[in-house]
Amino acid sequence: MTSILDTEYVPPSRPVSQNELKDTRSSLKSRLHLSDVYANHIKCGHFYMVKKNGRKEKEIKDTESPDGLNCSVCWKFSKTPKTSKDRARHLIEDYCKVFCEEPGTLVHEIVDLEKVFYEWLYEQVN
Repeated sequence: MTSILDTEYVPPSRPVSQNELKDTRSSLKSRLHLSDVYANHIKCGHFYMVKKNGRKEKEIKDTESPDGLNCSVCWKFSKTPKTSKDRARHLIEDYCKVFCEEPGTLVHEIVDLEKVFYEWLYEQVN
């Protein structure tokens, strides 16, 4: 099985507008069924959008605490093959650094980082 971590970044061959980048982000959220609710784990420092109508979203809404659950990023990292651990670690660090605050102006690299992060976290690529 191929991992999203094994894919190379491909820069756009043309200029990309802010509206197109916003649509790309919106499409990612829709395709992966991501909620606007974030899990935020203080212990490990990871944060991420949870699945819409999922167990974590329900628990976060019920308890009003985004930190009460196991961290999916830590779990996924533990299941990542040793050959991809360095790439996964860099992906997680880059995501946390870039998205600690919502980016104002979008660029293709940021939108691609978000796409790769959530595809790694929630999907398996064949």
